[in-house]
Amino acid sequence: MIILVLSDLHIDPRDSFGIFQWDEIDLIEQIETMKALYSIDKVIFNGDTFELLKYSFNDISKANPALMEYFKNEDFIFIKGNHDIVNDFGLLYYRIINSQGQIIHIEHGHNADWFDGTRFGRTISKFGLSLLRRMSYSKFLMKLYFQIIDFDNQISHIPKRNNTIKYLTYALKLLKEHDVVILAHTHKLESHHTYYLNKKKRYLNSGSCSLGRFQGIVMDTETLKYELIKENKFSIKELYQMPYAI
Repeated sequence: MIILVLSDLHIDPRDSFGIFQWDEIDLIEQIETMKALYSIDKVIFNGDTFELLKYSFNDISKANPALMEYFKNEDFIFIKGNHDIVNDFGLLYYRIINSQGQIIHIEHGHNADWFDGTRFGRTISKFGLSLLRRMSYSKFLMKLYFQIIDFDNQISHIPKRNNTIKYLTYALKLLKEHDVVILAHTHKLESHHTYYLNKKKRYLNSGSCSLGRFQGIVMDTETLKYELIKENKFSIKELYQMPYAI
């Protein structure tokens, strides 16, 4: 089976404060082109597909009707991330076992964080989210909040706390029981190989498809061969001219 793993789209109502920055039809065409180019059997959205810390799911759905209809595809798998954990659909993780018994474990990776990976941290995080939703009744407070978010996005699209070795350490722990671990969350496309009990292990990170980027991983689940996809918005013609192999 050939899979395409995408993550961190942070789909929003596409206003001036958002980081999605995709036209929904362009994104659909991009994914469909990848599916045809690599003969993809399954597309896995590895968390933070939606930006539910700032917007309601209803607002996001109304602004992106074509995408919401497209996501009903039965070949799509959705995994919950820390920005869309309140979403009605999605798994905490997804695992594939190939014919050789090799296990591919896919999760968003936010459990490596203190806020999202501990019970106490999640409690504080939920409290903060409920506070933010109460703020939404005040136009002044929400305008101030969005200005802060927008300023933070201009300074750095990848929070420093996400750009650390702790996610690699977390992945290494998971690799004791799995042959491949695919995380996301950091918005950083990565590939690392190691060995454990004479078995080759792989840690991959699927990067981000926000801010006009198209990053992800194509993997053959039988051979475990993979390719990292790293592109900005490009035309269908340009994509078909790209060399590829997994």
